[in-house]
Amino acid sequence: MEVNDMKLLGISCGRRMGNSEILLREALMGAAELGVDTEVLSLLDVDVKPCIGCKVCQAEITGKEDCVIKDDAVFVWNKIMDCDGLILSGPVYCLTPPGYLLVIRDRLFGSKSDVAWMMERKKLKGQGEKVFVDERCFKTRPGAFISVGGSVTPDWLSLGLSIFQTMTFSIQLEVVDQMMVMGTNIVKGQVLLDDTAMSRAGKLGCHVAEAMGKPGSEMKWQGDETGTCPVCHQNEITIKGKNPVQCPICGIYGELKIENGEIKVTFSEAEQKRSRLTLAGKMEHWNEYHPAEPEKAWQLNQTSTMPPSKQTQFMNEIKRKMAKYKADKPCIKPKKTKVSP
Repeated sequence: MEVNDMKLLGISCGRRMGNSEILLREALMGAAELGVDTEVLSLLDVDVKPCIGCKVCQAEITGKEDCVIKDDAVFVWNKIMDCDGLILSGPVYCLTPPGYLLVIRDRLFGSKSDVAWMMERKKLKGQGEKVFVDERCFKTRPGAFISVGGSVTPDWLSLGLSIFQTMTFSIQLEVVDQMMVMGTNIVKGQVLLDDTAMSRAGKLGCHVAEAMGKPGSEMKWQGDETGTCPVCHQNEITIKGKNPVQCPICGIYGELKIENGEIKVTFSEAEQKRSRLTLAGKMEHWNEYHPAEPEKAWQLNQTSTMPPSKQTQFMNEIKRKMAKYKADKPCIKPKKTKVSP
């Protein structure tokens, strides 16, 4: 497929024509100069309600169109699935991007759209089971992130970029670039005064465009910093008093050392290959929920999936114990105000 036949989708989760959307549009303009077709989707223009965890999700059987919640979720899903590259851009509110981005993440992504899980479902479908497989999930796409905040230091923007990873890893988005812009306060368009940031955004868009159509193995990291973790390129590290330490985004373990006052974290090749950003890491998660030997895995506390021999016993016990909580006081709710005709 030629580059000019491909579509790069930019998703803005900030104010209309706010600083994050302006940077996103600059990135898309940079990509368009290379012949890529571009689209902008503002999440303020769509209505997507939270997943209610009903556990009768028809989306996994017949497709997302049959979700019991009727809103714009399918529109957003189709736009992401049909694109050949994706850029997410958003402001930082309470240390993270706005919550409505996370509503879309929890509604559409995770195990519902996990590439490894979709591959396993495809096998089950071939065996005659009634499951839904969206072939578009297997498309390799490059992507990038833009995070914007008013603080002049990263102290108040610490999760702006890493939270984007939690939305895109399930569909195997190959992130090739990211940027954080600081010091852009609530004034709309303030970022236009920052020539460096605007130029960097255009460069980011070009990096995504140049990677579009390539195999995942040829999509190389183009960010300004490698990051502490060489896989997700973020700097968050979980420390529990001693080695090993963990990258909370990838779920992999490494060794922390201090040499000449400089902190270094080393992740082995084996650990990097089992990052949840990789297909192998996702398959590890599938096997946790679908163990080959469910009875043994349950006994060894390697799965939370009840083994067939225990299901009736456990479900009866849950039902008996649940009665106490069902009889408890109801949740408080706001009074509904009647609107006069």
